[in-house]
Amino acid sequence: MNALWLVLVLLVASCSDLIDTPAPTTTPTLPPPTALPSAVGAALAFVDALNDNDYATVYELLDETSRFGLDTETLRQNFAAERATATALTVTYQLRGGMLTEGDIATTSLTSAWDTILVGSFQVSSIMRLRFRGNTWRVIWSRDLILPGLSRGRLVMQREVPQRGAIYAVDGTELAVQEDRLTLGVRRGLVDRAQEPAMLETLSQITGLDTAQIQARYANAPPDWFIPIASLDEDTLTRHSATLAQFVAVSAVPSFARGYPNSQIAPHVVGYVGAIAPDTLNGYRARGFTGDEQVGLSGVEGYMDAALMGQPGGRLQLARDDGSLELVAERPFVRGVDVTLTISPALQLAAQSILGNRAGAVVVLDARDSAVLAMASYPTFDNAIFSSTTLDKPEARVQVLNDQGFPLVNRAIQGSYPPGSTFKIVTLAAGLSEVVAQADEIFVDPGYWDGLGQEYRKTCWLQRGHGRISLVGALSASCNVVFYEVGKRLDAVDQAQLSAYARRFGLGRPTGIELAGELSGIAPDPDWKRALRGEVWTSGDTVNLSIGQGFMLVTPLQIAQMTAAIANDGEIRRPHVVARLSSPTTETVVEAEVTGRLDLKPEVLQAIQAGMVGTINDRRLGTTVRQFEGFDYYLLSDQTGGVSVVPGRRLTARQRSQAQRLIVAGKSGTAQAPQPNTKPHAWFTAYAPADAPRVVVTVLLENAGEGSVHAAPLARQLIEAYFRLPISTAVRSPVITD
Repeated sequence: MNALWLVLVLLVASCSDLIDTPAPTTTPTLPPPTALPSAVGAALAFVDALNDNDYATVYELLDETSRFGLDTETLRQNFAAERATATALTVTYQLRGGMLTEGDIATTSLTSAWDTILVGSFQVSSIMRLRFRGNTWRVIWSRDLILPGLSRGRLVMQREVPQRGAIYAVDGTELAVQEDRLTLGVRRGLVDRAQEPAMLETLSQITGLDTAQIQARYANAPPDWFIPIASLDEDTLTRHSATLAQFVAVSAVPSFARGYPNSQIAPHVVGYVGAIAPDTLNGYRARGFTGDEQVGLSGVEGYMDAALMGQPGGRLQLARDDGSLELVAERPFVRGVDVTLTISPALQLAAQSILGNRAGAVVVLDARDSAVLAMASYPTFDNAIFSSTTLDKPEARVQVLNDQGFPLVNRAIQGSYPPGSTFKIVTLAAGLSEVVAQADEIFVDPGYWDGLGQEYRKTCWLQRGHGRISLVGALSASCNVVFYEVGKRLDAVDQAQLSAYARRFGLGRPTGIELAGELSGIAPDPDWKRALRGEVWTSGDTVNLSIGQGFMLVTPLQIAQMTAAIANDGEIRRPHVVARLSSPTTETVVEAEVTGRLDLKPEVLQAIQAGMVGTINDRRLGTTVRQFEGFDYYLLSDQTGGVSVVPGRRLTARQRSQAQRLIVAGKSGTAQAPQPNTKPHAWFTAYAPADAPRVVVTVLLENAGEGSVHAAPLARQLIEAYFRLPISTAVRSPVITD
């Protein structure tokens, strides 16, 4: 039994090995994954290369797939083209946010900050992806890295150029405006190559431009852009409409062109417009202009060009492949301001008529704030010939540009002349201030001066001499001998002293008037002569300078500014021709600007003023008494505060005693011209009334003769025109005076 039981147990045990029982569950152990290096380093290197414009490195940092069809130059061109379209000055890239890595692809955000000319500054962000290959991370190229969306479109800039501001006279008379025109242009994408030669020839005949010039304008433009060729008036376009209609690429759109509706008024002051000069082209493009605009070249048009032109604006858009447009950035244009001048049309026309066809210039200033009331220069021109179109009077422009009389030169600010005896004002101021002479000191003028030795004898314009004469009287009589002596005394103290006083009076530097091309003149001294001529300054140089000869050169406006300073007890004001600037939202009034003081003692100024009054009113010594013969007027104030000017003959003796006499103070000058065998230049400068100055007048006539004979009568007429008095007949003295 027990043996049988044991057998059964063994059998059961052996059979249990044949039953299918589940095996124990186990997790296989894998080798640890290899960690990829960070993609941040490669991304930062790519950004640095972009910011350095290092496109060779940019190319090297792209993965192999992205390099297909690309090279360094193509990359550079891609970036340059989009930046040019956006008018970008700078583009700065940087990474933003973290780096997301999934397998062998890393993703981050790339932000670009654009600073542009037309639409200002803006920022955009795009997705930057990198791929891990060959043990390194490389950037996956997309045009979206330049600017997001470019992989499915292109950038388009809609430029918005403002209308040029207008120029008005003080009473609102239009002097320069934008006139309605039609701009003829070409769309390159519509040009029929078979018809192109005929189209170019037709446009050349209509516009006067060379066919190569016309073709060059649209040759590299986007195919759907309208490229301006020339500005036309409606009549011209109508005459040629049938011929132009056969060329589908040619069309006309409304536009504006510069016009000068009253071109006979102050053309030198107003100035004119023209094409941008090559040496200034980059500057205009940096402000957002294309380079084809008409810009100011002279006068107020030139000096105030930036304000008149305004600031272009634009709309930068992404033109998608599906035809939709997405705005990227925009900035509106800034309208050009309107400029109102201080010029009085009536007085300006009178000044031009009084100057007539005499070569020279006249300046009329308001003595109270140095506003330019009139400024005339002859030879002159008609600035209407410079209206901004290729069609208006090209022959007239060529003729004016080639005229050897230089009619485009504004002699009031661009003519440099020896000041002659008008400079004796400066010499007197220096002599009294440096105490080398006294106002009442008596000098003796025998008609000549041997102060530098008989071999260097100098003469007075009055051959018989002035005899015994005071320093103040010498200014009225314009006595050369006295001022030679004062000049010699100043030279003994300091050879540079007289020139230093000249600079006090504003000579040797521009006045700062709002007119393009103003000259500074020359206020010479020993350092100037040594540097410019390599020569030593001599006593003879100072003596010559004392009567306004030698190396000294001034403009008529500088002499007017000097005269105004004397009239205003030593206060120097900047002459200005702009009265106010106006825009749709603001108006700026130009106030009188004090730029300095003569820093002279009151008694010195009084001596100068007395000498200038004597020039016209001292019947014994004055050089222009005859020219102002019969100038007998008085100023009367009415109950409303107005002032009228009446002839003295209409007043009783009692009325005369109570009224203010219209006394003129002035100084004549005769300056030797540097050209041989030519007459001297004639000067006269004055202010009135002498005791309460309201107007300053300066006249310069080139190679006319003596200042008192030729220039003084014109100054009288200008003063008469200012006070609305009958214009006298010019008086010519038979006596040769200074």
